[in-house]
Amino acid sequence: MRARARTRTENPGAPPKAKPGPRRPPQAAPPRTKAEKPEVRIFVSYSHRDADARARLETHLAPLKREGVTTWFDGDLNAGDKLDTEIARELRKAHVFVGLLSPDYLASNYCWRIEYKRAMGRRARGTMRVVAVVVRPCDWKSTPAAGFKLLPEDGKEVTRWRSADDAFLNVAQGIRRVVAAVRKDMAATASQPAEKKRGAPKAARKPAAKRPATAKLKTSGTGTRTAGASTRKPGGGRGKV
Repeated sequence: MRARARTRTENPGAPPKAKPGPRRPPQAAPPRTKAEKPEVRIFVSYSHRDADARARLETHLAPLKREGVTTWFDGDLNAGDKLDTEIARELRKAHVFVGLLSPDYLASNYCWRIEYKRAMGRRARGTMRVVAVVVRPCDWKSTPAAGFKLLPEDGKEVTRWRSADDAFLNVAQGIRRVVAAVRKDMAATASQPAEKKRGAPKAARKPAAKRPATAKLKTSGTGTRTAGASTRKPGGGRGKV
């Protein structure tokens, strides 16, 4: 009898109950990535006779490029591009101007009188930082560049250093400090209130003076009229009460 009762309670058609699987450990939250640094664009101005120096500088700037810094020089132009148009466009977009001073650079009308002059104009307006790097001995002390701090340290030409790598390392470190200053300016500008970015608000207009309430004048028969209101004369003209 006990066996029959046990078989009646069982449901042969029901699917077997699934065994609870092992509990999965809670997934760890993905690591927080550091905020990306804003891009800083560097325009490299040089004489083609100093192409080797420009290439060496690019090599020493590789760590900065991994940190959101981009460099541009006229070798990045494509065939068919207009030289002056593209160079002027990249110069306007750049935050830092790096000029590689040498006898050929000072002798080049385009390098000195166009690129460097435009960069100094932007510097005067506070929209660009200009860095001069002395790669070969030249008469830079008789130029406007003499009034600024040059790289390598103390304006000592790259060719006069014991090692070119030591010289360009000093240059790269100096440019890194300039990039840090540019990013600091970017952060300060971004943190300014919207009102300061748009400029001072215009003076608020004074509210118009409220007109005094008009007094009612009693009239006979038809009702009331307000003082100062105009009424039509029988002839169609207008007149004051």
